[in-house]
Amino acid sequence: MVFTPDDDIADIKKKIAITEDPITNYIDAQGNTASTYNSDHHFSTKHYALLFAPGEYKDCTFEVGYYVQMLGLGKTVKGEGAVRFTGENSGPFVPALNKDMPETDGGSIPYPGSGLCLDTFWRSAENFSAENIVWAVSQAAPLRNVYVSSDLTFGDGGAYSSGGFLANAEVGGKCNFVANQQWFSRAVDFKGAVEGGAWSTVFAGCTGVNVPKENIEVGDLVSTVEEIPKVRVEKPFIVLNNENGEYELHVPKGTTDPKLTSGSHLDDSNNTVRSFSKVKELTSEIQKALDDGKDIVLCAGIFFLTQPLVVKYTNQVILGLGLATLVAPQDGSPCIRVLANTSGVRIAGLVLEASKQSLSTDKSNNNSDNVRSLLDFGEPYQTDRGDTSNPGAITDLFTRVGGSNLDRSISTDVMVRVLSGNVVGDNLWLWRADHGKLRPGEKPNDENFPRYHQVRIYETVDGIHNKVNECMVNNALVVNGDNVNMYGLFCEHTVQDQMIWKGEHGSVCFYQCELPYDVNTEYDYTGYHVHEDVDHHTGKGLGVYNNFTCFAVHAPSGLKFPEKDNIIIQNPFTRFLNGMGSQVHVLHEGQKKVGKAVTVSNEIARAWVGSGNDHA
Repeated sequence: MVFTPDDDIADIKKKIAITEDPITNYIDAQGNTASTYNSDHHFSTKHYALLFAPGEYKDCTFEVGYYVQMLGLGKTVKGEGAVRFTGENSGPFVPALNKDMPETDGGSIPYPGSGLCLDTFWRSAENFSAENIVWAVSQAAPLRNVYVSSDLTFGDGGAYSSGGFLANAEVGGKCNFVANQQWFSRAVDFKGAVEGGAWSTVFAGCTGVNVPKENIEVGDLVSTVEEIPKVRVEKPFIVLNNENGEYELHVPKGTTDPKLTSGSHLDDSNNTVRSFSKVKELTSEIQKALDDGKDIVLCAGIFFLTQPLVVKYTNQVILGLGLATLVAPQDGSPCIRVLANTSGVRIAGLVLEASKQSLSTDKSNNNSDNVRSLLDFGEPYQTDRGDTSNPGAITDLFTRVGGSNLDRSISTDVMVRVLSGNVVGDNLWLWRADHGKLRPGEKPNDENFPRYHQVRIYETVDGIHNKVNECMVNNALVVNGDNVNMYGLFCEHTVQDQMIWKGEHGSVCFYQCELPYDVNTEYDYTGYHVHEDVDHHTGKGLGVYNNFTCFAVHAPSGLKFPEKDNIIIQNPFTRFLNGMGSQVHVLHEGQKKVGKAVTVSNEIARAWVGSGNDHA
């Protein structure tokens, strides 16, 4: 959908209404009639991109629902040539969902009627300005390239939330993270107060006198600050040229200049401008465009691939609109393979999904080491240092193994592998489903969660644990390349180590991990694993949570890394969410076991405050 400032606001809102989450009317605790958006579109197959031409939109308020991207088409974010929503509550918003939901169905128990933001996933908004924004989201719901002249609120009342990501922004008023379990902000100019947050807030390259300082006392809220990030690569985006009516692809240049890696960049002075191919076609036709050296913009929708999309040219871009989703080929090959020694490639704005594997399928497109994956950035057995001056980038990438597919035998080995050097990750949520869509007529397997099927490795019948292996995947991320830097990394529920880092001189700034709910007591893996052969690595603001619901699992540690001078870990912690068992230690540093086990709901355990080198 494309809108212009000349369109009637009522007509714009009417067209957008079909993309919003459904509304339920209910009687609230005071006996009044109320309404709430609900989560019925949680696993919808409908995707939308809401594109706004540059100009002013007064009193244009709309909800951004599941699988919806709101995108301003201006060259800049502020002033002339920008998309500007004017009016106190004008512009996109995301509220808490299911405010009618009783406590017994998973509602926010201390705050009846608040609903939840714990599953406001898979939506985004970028490249616009507004006066106030409420963006009550969890993972895979980025807000980037925005100017908020007044207040920005990442929550809705007392609703629980599990965010979140904000990048390249300016906030003129108060920014409140409300009840978010964790939040990552990168390159944000905070002009007003910065408040809220429950467990972990991480700030990278943020400016303003009110940016929180790194906390120096052990407490529930862990604040982590990286003043000058090592590298910066902003997301590509499309622009409508008002002079000729043509669409352009703007690709911001990467930089390692410490003067440029901090603060917001809201104009187009750093962008290269290109044409592109817009496709919603067969795999072979998309690949033909890539083979011709074209940049690709995928329309909103779901693409069932029959072979991997192979990127073979330097600086090539694959950009998805409307959370365009690529479903992996059934032969075990990845959705996307970036060939080795191909610098400057950008993969952005996509959802990658695992598929059911076919034993009879031709395997000629498989990875050369026969490891199944959803994205291979680089190739096995190929040396690829990358290019420091022209890094590759993976931006707003969300992977899923399970959830929407009614066949729960879908699987892969690793979701994302970074085999090349000098690659930047910016907002990755790599998710093995903990819950999925109910089949027609199927009853939920956990009465505490009546809306979804709870994904299980074991099915217990009459006390017997039968292995059913639903939605299996070993690792979320494996990094072999050197000089790989991740900003905003979320890895959840895989059945072995969530993340394995083997490359040198790598870094992670903000890490959120939830261990799998459904493993048994033999589980012996960790949430953040730096390989013993690595000599240089930096991790900042690293949180690993547990909620073992099926067995009393005692995982050995949340993090594991070698005890070496140049392995720097800053503000690591674990959290007991609920369920059974524990993480016995916060971390294993070589042979040292650091940090206590926590077994009380929502209790935090910290290994140390600040850098591990300060506490050696």
